[in-house]
Amino acid sequence: MKPDIRSTDRAEQQAGVAERLSKLPPFRPACLKLLAVSTDAYSAMGDFANIFLSDPPMAANLLRMANSMEFGSRCRIETIPHALSYLGLERIRSLASTIALRLEVDRTPHESVRPLWLHSIASAVIAEKLGTMHGVQGIYTAALVHDLGRLGLLSVERERYALVLGTVFEDIDQANRMEEILFGMDHCKTGAFLAEKWGFPIGLQTAMFAHHATGQMSLPRRIVQAACAIAESLGFPEVQRRDQDASDGLCKEAGLAPDAICEQIAKRMATLEGAVPATATNGLRA
Repeated sequence: MKPDIRSTDRAEQQAGVAERLSKLPPFRPACLKLLAVSTDAYSAMGDFANIFLSDPPMAANLLRMANSMEFGSRCRIETIPHALSYLGLERIRSLASTIALRLEVDRTPHESVRPLWLHSIASAVIAEKLGTMHGVQGIYTAALVHDLGRLGLLSVERERYALVLGTVFEDIDQANRMEEILFGMDHCKTGAFLAEKWGFPIGLQTAMFAHHATGQMSLPRRIVQAACAIAESLGFPEVQRRDQDASDGLCKEAGLAPDAICEQIAKRMATLEGAVPATATNGLRA
């Protein structure tokens, strides 16, 4: 029996991409440590504080965010313990994940990274709101990193993946097939590869691998999928597709107020960057 040349080529492509992905710097160790700490543990407050002490840049970014207009503290927050008590451990963990992802984004200076960043933030803000409505904690980070595989592909296959991000597809399946053809793996498999390599918790690995899956799934996975779709409908797409529902329908169907959600996304972007960028205004209400 003759070997399937296409399968062989794809396997070689996948091996080459995987090798290059393996050489990427690790995800922020302090953030991974925070994800591993149970907020119910007696020592959680001290553990969080010690982890931030081990990473001064992350600590400095956290204090800057804690003192932003988004969180409205009446007095200046000068220390990590003060920030922990004011914002709470779960929110601190979400903000730390956001800071860590931003540092990853900053290592990929390409114009195509901007829409990925906006989609991630919008999905995370929406997922946090849906999680609160359905009693699911810690879902912000899962939605924040669900498309990290795209950032990985852009990092190791910059020009070719930028072409993918610049293409208008019929639907997400066509986009994923194009990734498989070009790189031997789509962004979901790429994300799962990186998540396992970097030691992400299983829940985050699953969100990255299965956020486009169909069929029965857990409530957290459904929330991540819904947040991704709602973010796209509000003007923050992960890729350009003709079947995208650019309307408020999905948002309202989920029980969310489109204007309020867009305002929250704008506030988070302002907190992260000092001002809402002009490129984000297509998904933000006046």
